[in-house]
Amino acid sequence: MAKQINNNQDKSIEEAVQKFVDAQTQGREPDIDEFVKQYPQFEHRLRQRIQNLDKIDALFDSIVHADESDFADIAKGENLVGRKVGSFEIVKVIGRGGMGVVYLAHDTKLDRSVAIKSIPPKLAGDSAAQMRFHREAKLLASLNHPNIAVIHDIIEQEEGTGYLVLEYVPGESLAQRIARRRLKLPEALSIAQQIAEAVSTAHDKGIVHRDLKPGNIKITSDGRVKVLDFGLAKAAGSEAEDYDSTITRPGSVIGTPSYMSPEQIRGKPTDHRTDIWSFGCLVYEMLTAERPFEGDTVSDTVARVLEREPDWRALPPQTPANIQALLHRCLEKDPDQRLGDIKNAATEISETLSKPVTISPPIISAKQRKIAMFIGAAFIIILSAVAVWFALTKKTQHPSKEIRLVILPFENLGSDKAQYFADSITDQITSHLAPVRGLSVLSPRTAAQYKKGEKDIRSIGKELGVDYILDGKVQPERSSDSTGGIRVMPQLVRTSDDKLVLYPIYSIYNDNMNEILQVQSDLAEQVVQALGVTLLEPEHRALASRPTENTEAHKYYLRGNDYFHRSYEEDDFKIAVQMYEKAVELDSTFALAYSRLSLVHSWTYWFYDRSQERLAMAKQAVDKAFQLNPDLPEAYSAMGRYYYNLLDFDSALEQFAIARKSLPNDSEILSHIGFAQRRQGKFEQALANIKRACDLDPLSSNITLQLAVTFMLLRKYTEAERYYERAILLSPDLAFPYFFKAGLYLLTEGNTEKAWAVFDRASQDTLENEWIVLRSIELNMFDADYKEALDRLSSYESEAFDTQFYFIPKAILYAQINGLMGDQQLQETYYESARNILEIKIQEQPDDERFHSSLGIAYAGLGRKKHAISEGERGVELLPISKDAWRGQYRLEDLARIYVMVGEFDTAIEKIEHLLFIPGEMSIPLLKLDPAWNPLRDHRRFKRLVETGK
Repeated sequence: MAKQINNNQDKSIEEAVQKFVDAQTQGREPDIDEFVKQYPQFEHRLRQRIQNLDKIDALFDSIVHADESDFADIAKGENLVGRKVGSFEIVKVIGRGGMGVVYLAHDTKLDRSVAIKSIPPKLAGDSAAQMRFHREAKLLASLNHPNIAVIHDIIEQEEGTGYLVLEYVPGESLAQRIARRRLKLPEALSIAQQIAEAVSTAHDKGIVHRDLKPGNIKITSDGRVKVLDFGLAKAAGSEAEDYDSTITRPGSVIGTPSYMSPEQIRGKPTDHRTDIWSFGCLVYEMLTAERPFEGDTVSDTVARVLEREPDWRALPPQTPANIQALLHRCLEKDPDQRLGDIKNAATEISETLSKPVTISPPIISAKQRKIAMFIGAAFIIILSAVAVWFALTKKTQHPSKEIRLVILPFENLGSDKAQYFADSITDQITSHLAPVRGLSVLSPRTAAQYKKGEKDIRSIGKELGVDYILDGKVQPERSSDSTGGIRVMPQLVRTSDDKLVLYPIYSIYNDNMNEILQVQSDLAEQVVQALGVTLLEPEHRALASRPTENTEAHKYYLRGNDYFHRSYEEDDFKIAVQMYEKAVELDSTFALAYSRLSLVHSWTYWFYDRSQERLAMAKQAVDKAFQLNPDLPEAYSAMGRYYYNLLDFDSALEQFAIARKSLPNDSEILSHIGFAQRRQGKFEQALANIKRACDLDPLSSNITLQLAVTFMLLRKYTEAERYYERAILLSPDLAFPYFFKAGLYLLTEGNTEKAWAVFDRASQDTLENEWIVLRSIELNMFDADYKEALDRLSSYESEAFDTQFYFIPKAILYAQINGLMGDQQLQETYYESARNILEIKIQEQPDDERFHSSLGIAYAGLGRKKHAISEGERGVELLPISKDAWRGQYRLEDLARIYVMVGEFDTAIEKIEHLLFIPGEMSIPLLKLDPAWNPLRDHRRFKRLVETGK
């Protein structure tokens, strides 16, 4: 009876294991703990059986990478020739492979030749292994493609032996064909296309081959290709960690590491991309008759796979540039950077075969390579590649819609010298392409977010909404005469289908890094041609322009750009100024650097240093830029920003318009146009231009923030909230997005709790920003937490909150807080202190409207009604809303506060009503919340206003 129970339990365990294997075979990976809990009566035994499956996986992997010696005993111990296996008569031995001895047999039932492959005893003797093998083989038998040698049947005999019945493919293997003679280009591409189509079919079913190599490819007499040994494949997602298949045994070479992907060699999980690597190895070998990674020993070969590039110069000179590029994509060591779908390889090869190649890249002799150290000769190759591409694709010269392009940072594979090229190419090619109409080139700031290469081409394309991505690699190189150089490998990829458009071509440059600037302009022109855009003569000139011949000056210029574009923080502006000043010190004719220096001075003036000296520095730098290059569009942009500082928005827009003629898709110029229109009260026009700038620079926190602000001013609060949140996510260390988003909840709901929650997400350093400190004090006052407001105010080191919108001495805030606490004496004392500070400020800068408005509030607090109103009105007069539709509102609101403080309630309400009915930052919830309006609470007109909005 006990024996019967055990037998039943064994059967149940086998059924459970079978369910687990079925799930794995179908691409699922059940959680072992959860799975075994379903069988409490034999949970421990079942867990052991399932854990043994990992050993079976290792067994399969070891078979994949076995050599013929593994099956020597089979060959010696039993020869099936002349015998019968099932209905199959064994004719002869035709080979030994990774799954055993292979026989030619005659199918007596169907009168056909088949291949019989013996299953190694170490598999046949393990019931779980047999089960796994059977499930895998059944799935693989479902493959139906003319280029795949299919599995007909599995024969399992009582004595524990087993056989696979396979399609018999007469002909020679690809390994034999390559050994016999080098393949001509059309023949090699035809074979490659058929292999790619076969493997693509398997991948579509979730099946990965894992052992593509010339010995597993058969070629029939009529040129038909058959991919063999899919019986070794695994369903994608069904495998555990790969067994370390690269371990060597004394006197034995295990497997074929020359075709194994880096992830296979490292014993990491593999997927369909490992087949793409092997495919690249096959194509390279067909074209060169050499393996791309071949060493004297297995260890040498493994090291080459992991660390080295193939010798790309070994490719025949007539190899089309797109095929060269395809090989590069297939043999990317990082699977995330590798070609994502082998179907694209089949398509690329098919298109190449269908169109005659009329121009080929030139053969470069040793002498020519030395000459190619100079830039002109090097880019003959790129020009040839483009010619090939045109011959192959016949692309239209008139794109029907604007083409969106992003230029990602190039990856440096070597020295610091190469790093300079890699760092500069994104910024410089973007600058070269910016004048081209029909192209919409995303900002380098956005491109920089993808520097680490963590995402594939399609993911980046989807995130950024771009049609094409240009990226590449920069690699140091040493020529035969030991002269140092750099090899540049660019690639332009269409994101919709991962199709290569402009292909990596490899060039050698001499040690003079000035030539890099010429490289960048030449490459920019190749990109334009590849995209089929017709250039006007001014655009041709712009592409050929070189900002400086001084490499060191150019490096400082690029570093200045990095800091200038990083944020609106004062420290970043200071470092940017230093970098630009060093650039023009090294090259006094560097007009572009002077224009950027002017721009950063302007921004510093706008946010932090509103002195005439700072304004003069901005003007001096832009004048120098114009003196050096009267047509420089960046100089017009910098001059526009200078006029913007003067609040001369009409003149600013004139300058921006000139700059935009040359740089129609420059996000910086477009955003500046939007900012100027916003100040003019043209909010809808401003929104359109800032939105356009955001589309071109979608990962710029600054532009995203300004888009949110514009939505807020237009009282489109839902959109504003979304973009404020995006700005925070893009730059969680910057203060302004938190400041404005917290303010949004006050505007829309009068909700201080939500506003505080926004600040809770910010870092301590961010919370120390003066804008956030001021808003936090306001929130304390709104919450009647006066002690906390005083503590926060006393800990703020500066004597005033000084921004473009207001100048508020701490004394005014002390006065207001103490007034709310009922201490009239302290309130008066602090207002008197504020009066002294502000009167001095006005003597120094009589036309700064902020000082007049603040002084009016101080006077009102002191009961000096006439003087208070006069100063408040003077502030509005100096900066009316008609002059600055955004900042002018602050002066009008200050005047309304003054009228409330001096008891002129109806006049105050008139000002409030005006602010409520124009785009701006006044709202009913904020009126209800702010204690400054408490004296109006019982006023009939005010009550009706806050209750009905009328």
